[in-house]
Amino acid sequence: MSIRIDHFMYGVPDLDQGVEWASDVFGIKPAYGGEHVGLGTRNALMSLGNTYLEIIAPDPGQKLSGTLGEQFANLPSGGMVTWALEGDLLSLSTTLLDLGVPTTGPIRTQRQTAEGDMLVWELLFPKDSEHGMRFPFFIDWLECANPKDTNPVGGQFQTIEVTTPEGAKLQALMRAIDLDITIKSGDPQIAVVVESEKGEVVLTSSKESSQLMIKI
Repeated sequence: MSIRIDHFMYGVPDLDQGVEWASDVFGIKPAYGGEHVGLGTRNALMSLGNTYLEIIAPDPGQKLSGTLGEQFANLPSGGMVTWALEGDLLSLSTTLLDLGVPTTGPIRTQRQTAEGDMLVWELLFPKDSEHGMRFPFFIDWLECANPKDTNPVGGQFQTIEVTTPEGAKLQALMRAIDLDITIKSGDPQIAVVVESEKGEVVLTSSKESSQLMIKI
């Protein structure tokens, strides 16, 4: 399996408001995804052609204290949090370790859909990266259909630009796993450009969303 950009994570403090925002900005309403059991989160999804956008928020139906959902609940507004790459997780973990990047996983993860089905996939996370959430995490969808193929199409992904204080280091690491994207040195930021039916949409990090740390 070759490496590819799987999706972008956009955090919001309230999912209903996030869906309303996306519907206004893209002209297409994202589909409700479901709940991440035990993580305190739920999401809505929108295809961007060869990748997809995950709008993720706290789940009021779960206990939030100490969860990922609690972090999203504290956001004052929406913003890009991180991004994910799809690939062979065991191969990636070996390659990254050889590059001096230890990882955690693969971790079996699940989400219950609105229809009651349980989707199961695996995740791999870099450990304590100096690049924070600008360093992507990794996913293998196992037997599940990729959400880019099963959700409303809100536009077409165009580019991603990642900015981090040690941009040259992150650029070298991404090239070492055969991913060539624009990475600059500067204040932490992720910017994703999408061409939608309403024109160009630029999704960016907020000050608060760029400081989040996802640990599962």
